[in-house]
Amino acid sequence: MRLSEFIQDMLYEIAEGVHGGSLKARDLVAIVPVSLNGEHVGEKNYIEFDVSVVVSEAEEKKAGGDGKLGGEINVASVAKISASLGGTAEGSSSAKAEQTHRVTFKVPIYWAANYRDNPATKAEAAAFEARRAEN
Repeated sequence: MRLSEFIQDMLYEIAEGVHGGSLKARDLVAIVPVSLNGEHVGEKNYIEFDVSVVVSEAEEKKAGGDGKLGGEINVASVAKISASLGGTAEGSSSAKAEQTHRVTFKVPIYWAANYRDNPATKAEAAAFEARRAEN
């Protein structure tokens, strides 16, 4: 999964959960209200992310031809080397490297606000989807 997809899905799932919870508990408590008794109470909050990103690189090379000796080398956490005698020589090697990185950031959010009926936001959403479809 790409990091951008993870962030999109996570923000949506969190927003959907908070909204659903506020509707479900509406008779018991006001969850993220815009106002209470006519007084504005909406404030900016943050969703904080601390994500570990694993970057993997793998490379595999193969070669073949006529000859008397063949070999295979796999490079990973354990090395495997094999050789055989015969009429064909083949060789292959592969390598894999992984690096882990931590990414931390926060996204500002106003829980009770929304962009319903906002033409600029609808146009931006359409342009975003068009760019995604091109890639």
